Amino acid sequence: MCVDNAGLPQYAVRTPSGHLSATLTRSAMLRCAPLLAVLLLIGLVAPPSVLPAQRPRRPKPPAGVQVATSANLEIYVESKGTTPYAGGRTLHVVEAVVVVLKTAKHGRQRMTERAEAINADLLKPEMWKIADFDGDGFDDYRVVKAISASGCRTWWTWTYLPDSERFTFASKIEWQTDAAGKPVRFCR
Repeated sequence: MCVDNAGLPQYAVRTPSGHLSATLTRSAMLRCAPLLAVLLLIGLVAPPSVLPAQRPRRPKPPAGVQVATSANLEIYVESKGTTPYAGGRTLHVVEAVVVVLKTAKHGRQRMTERAEAINADLLKPEMWKIADFDGDGFDDYRVVKAISASGCRTWWTWTYLPDSERFTFASKIEWQTDAAGKPVRFCR
C-alpha cells in the first residue's frame, strides 16, 4: 500500500493542526497509480474461483402445505374447497404443485395440477407417497383418490418421464390398501 513518510496511507493526509484529512492529492494519486492498476487487472482477469462467490438464490416455495418430500421431489397442496358428493361422501379439491428439484435439461421445474379425492383430505401427508414405483430409477408419486366406507384406499400413481421431464398417469400401476394400510388386490 502507498504510504507517506509518517507511515500513513496516501489517501489519509495529516493537516497542519494534526488531524487526518481524507483528501487525495495529485502526487498521492500518481504514486498509488501502479498499485491501483494492478488491483484492477487482478479483478478483471481473476478466475471465478478467486472472486467471492455469490450465494445461490433459493426460489420461494409454492403456496400451501408441504405434504411430501424426497431428495428429488417436493409436493405442496393448497385447498380449493370441499363439496358434498353422492352417497353422503365429500369431494376434496386441492391445487397440487409438484417441484422437481433437478432435471437434466431445465434444472428446477414446477408443475401445477388439480387433484380431487372422495372422503380423503389431501392436505394430510399420509395421503401422498413418493417412491420409484415403476423401477426406472426416478421418483414417482401416489395420491389417494378415494376412501371407501370400510376404509380402503384407492391410490393413483403418477410416473416421471425423464425424456419429456413431466409426470404422466400410470393407469397400469393399480394400488389399493385396506384400512390398516396393507396392500390388497381388491377392497370394497
